[in-house]
Amino acid sequence: MLLKPEKFNKEESEINSMPNQETEGYLEAVVEGVYVTSTGAEAVMLLSTEEWGDFVLPIWIGMAEALSIQKAMGQTDFPRPLTHDLLVDILERLNATIEKVTIDALVDHTYTATIYLKDNRTGSQHYIDARPSDAVAVALRVNAPIFVASHLKQYTVSINELLGKSNQEEGEEGKSI
Repeated sequence: MLLKPEKFNKEESEINSMPNQETEGYLEAVVEGVYVTSTGAEAVMLLSTEEWGDFVLPIWIGMAEALSIQKAMGQTDFPRPLTHDLLVDILERLNATIEKVTIDALVDHTYTATIYLKDNRTGSQHYIDARPSDAVAVALRVNAPIFVASHLKQYTVSINELLGKSNQEEGEEGKSI
């Protein structure tokens, strides 16, 4: 059974209250995978950056969001559009673009994220507060870059310790841990 590390009980003291247009203080991230915990009741999304080496930021997410992210990564398919697919279709028809998403802070044991949205008709920019799982699910669908605040490194864990070297070597992405 995968347990949340004790360091997740710490509260984030540095909170970015206003999104910054630039990516200063942020690192470009990739989704290493989404794994179902051994209980089957929740999943964990692992984000990595080049600068963090073998360390990843684990973010616990719901099963619906986990499946949606796996769909966006091409690991599963559904016969009908999911909510994130619908959202992307609506934004495209309204001529809006998701420019990037950011994972910003850990507040009261909950990660926060921002979706950077541009209205291509007027050029206006909008910053949408979001759960990281929703932001990532949408970003993956439109190939928008994902950034993580560099100060969140304090919450990273070794991917080898988290997944166990044998699971990672066998490439069991999307499996239970």
